Amino acid sequence: MRGRSDGGQKIRLITSSLRKLGSSYLSGDEEADLGSKQDESSSKFGLEDGEDGIIPKSFPVCDACHSELIPCLDRNLIYQMRLKLDLALMEHYERHCPPPERRYNCLIPPPRGYKIPIKWPRSRDEVWKANIPHTHLAHEKSDQNWMVVKGEKIEFPGGGTHFHYGADKYIASLANMLNFSNNILNNEGRIRTILDVGCGVASFGAYLLSSDIIAMSLAPNDVHQNQIQFALERGIPAYLGVLGTKRLPYPSRSFELAHCSRCRIDWLQRDGILLLELDRLLRPGGYFAYSSPEAYAQDEEDLRIWREMSALVERMCWKIASKKNQTVIWVKPLTNDCYMEREPGTQPPLCRTDDDPDAVWGVQMESMHHTLL
Repeated sequence: MRGRSDGGQKIRLITSSLRKLGSSYLSGDEEADLGSKQDESSSKFGLEDGEDGIIPKSFPVCDACHSELIPCLDRNLIYQMRLKLDLALMEHYERHCPPPERRYNCLIPPPRGYKIPIKWPRSRDEVWKANIPHTHLAHEKSDQNWMVVKGEKIEFPGGGTHFHYGADKYIASLANMLNFSNNILNNEGRIRTILDVGCGVASFGAYLLSSDIIAMSLAPNDVHQNQIQFALERGIPAYLGVLGTKRLPYPSRSFELAHCSRCRIDWLQRDGILLLELDRLLRPGGYFAYSSPEAYAQDEEDLRIWREMSALVERMCWKIASKKNQTVIWVKPLTNDCYMEREPGTQPPLCRTDDDPDAVWGVQMESMHHTLL
């Protein structure tokens, strides 16, 4: 009972603190629009003189309708600003920050009924429904074991689109394909960081933590807009982003393995520019695990994609480390030998000598290949 009492006390303290900030959200004044009409004295961060000396200025709390606002990934704002974005290149899922006059200067409120999050490791398997009041994904993915709504909680059986029977078994199968000892993907400390592209609710990354592997789970704010919310509520490292036109915000050679399981990405577009971005992020000798129908090519379209993708990664000097059923694992070379032996004019070309592979913020992707030195 003590834990429940402490939790209730924390909630009351948070509520009290927000009321002191002048919240329309908690005081019941739902007509006020604090995002657009704010007192100038409370909209500037800083300090002011008080009777007892220096006291911090207060910020108002945003209206309840902004409880899930992501300022630079606000699709309503993109529509209102009439930005000319190429939807085919996923530009509308990239960061587009509002101009100063359109920025909110208020505190994002929690959803109604918010509870102190469940602690790790229990949070891997269950979270409070009130903290992420979206259950449509549970119904949409019910046949794939993504998540299940049970009373006040949402439970995560560990399934995914490609691994209905559990991420733990799937992870062990990847380790087995690579002949790692005891079917442990960590490979005695050699695999430490993984990029999971199109991660869903990040069960793949969740089950890697027990193997001493940190996975960065990546997904866009698309029709499954709350999947990253679920990942973060579970306590799993996750990033709301997309392989679009700009480099991901990580320096070169950040990951030992990249993973894509039914991630619905066209890897052949723009001369393989997205695969080249993965190549930039992988360390020498790093792996790309790709689970998709193209890997076993049962119809003409899958066969075409597989042939073209195989030819592309061969020109990138990747080799097949293992291929089984619906999964193929490529490995990046350890040396520059293959790059130096390519025929002149081979595509994709090597990068310019003045290109910095570690420059990432706002840097456009290019269809070019980085050497290892």
